[in-house]
Amino acid sequence: MIEEECLAYAALSRNEVCGLIINDQQLIRCDNAHPKPEQHFRISDTDWTQAEAAGEITAVFHSHPMAKLVLSGADRQAQIASGVEWWLASGGRLRKFRPVPHLLGRHFEHGIMDCYTLFRDAYHLCGLDLPDFERTNGWWVRGENLYLKNMAANGFYEVSLADVQPGDVIIRRAFPESDPCHAMIWLGDNTVLHHEVAGRLSRREQFRQAYVKLTHSVWRHEQCSSLDLRGISDDISARSL
Repeated sequence: MIEEECLAYAALSRNEVCGLIINDQQLIRCDNAHPKPEQHFRISDTDWTQAEAAGEITAVFHSHPMAKLVLSGADRQAQIASGVEWWLASGGRLRKFRPVPHLLGRHFEHGIMDCYTLFRDAYHLCGLDLPDFERTNGWWVRGENLYLKNMAANGFYEVSLADVQPGDVIIRRAFPESDPCHAMIWLGDNTVLHHEVAGRLSRREQFRQAYVKLTHSVWRHEQCSSLDLRGISDDISARSL
């Protein structure tokens, strides 16, 4: 399998190795042209052009010699520029990352680029994949309770706000009488990451008292111990540059 070939290739060096995946089924090994190959990688234009001649480049592959199975800030900037999946090997494991937009500064579009999209993409960058689900305008006033149904169905369990820890998801109401309809990721230090309503970009901000009053519940994933929040912090650092 190509995934096993990538892991075997990564195990050959203490530096970052790199390559290009062709048509999702062939690994073309490339030289790491970066001046600091133990920390970064760079694929030359020549290697990229030769790979394109062999077929469609469907993913970029590289390794992290140190145990870190999430993309760095530099990786995220380059991945978004490439527009394709990135496969990462580290510690004998392989993970595939979709080219999702940076978490900060997103424009809101309900059902496409909204608070659930942000929550799902943030978890993806941290190593946990969640399914998408259809959500039509007005579900929050029709008693559909999409968040509550999908949290419980996808490995989340409820915890108290007093026990909140980084990576937990806060579900809140838009106003006191509404159904719970908005997700915020707790980053620690009284800070949340969220994307709220059209006209406002996705952002980090303080968990204000107004949000406390509108909080419905706090949820933690059963695999929270494997959630690597560097996936969020590195992406935020890359977007902030």
